Amino acid sequence: MLGVSEATLRHWTDEGKIKAFVTPGGHRRYYESELRAFMGTQRRVHGLDDLVAKMEVIPLSEIHIARSHFAETEWYKNLDDESKAKLRELGSNLHHLTIEYLTKRKKQEEILQSARDIGRRFGEYLSEMDISLTDTIEAFLMHRSPFFQAINDLIKGNEALKGRAAEALPLLSQITDEVLLHLVQAYQECQRHQTTKKHRRGAR
Repeated sequence: MLGVSEATLRHWTDEGKIKAFVTPGGHRRYYESELRAFMGTQRRVHGLDDLVAKMEVIPLSEIHIARSHFAETEWYKNLDDESKAKLRELGSNLHHLTIEYLTKRKKQEEILQSARDIGRRFGEYLSEMDISLTDTIEAFLMHRSPFFQAINDLIKGNEALKGRAAEALPLLSQITDEVLLHLVQAYQECQRHQTTKKHRRGAR
């Protein structure tokens, strides 16, 4: 509701910013009215740590997307467990690289190149599985959206980002655009290669 970690909420409670009552079992409980009143008087300024904390739970969103959206598509239904595991592995690697790209400035070019390589591997793998380019791009965009949603969640309600967190949106756009570009490029190259092989076999 507040968009912060439990540790931050405990800290605010200890400082007296938010009132809480303690249950007989020692657990803190909060009245919704108190929280809404606090939200109405605060203009939160978020740092990079807040953003990273939200992004670290994105894999849970991706699992939900896969189960709710892709589970209804024909191409996803036709994937075997090994193929799904391979796509999850690539997605997990890209997730970690995206967070590193936002937090490790000195290694950004190195990280960006690794992300491009993952994009190419995505494109090649999906092409080999004969998934259409439209479905491939849709799958990527669906998995990319939680990253942007994490930023939107922090700045909604008259909130703001500070320092390096304020640079997150253009950096996120840059790395995901690069991944998508190399994904499409690799996909098209694989399709051309497969077409050439078919023509050669036909000529024989």
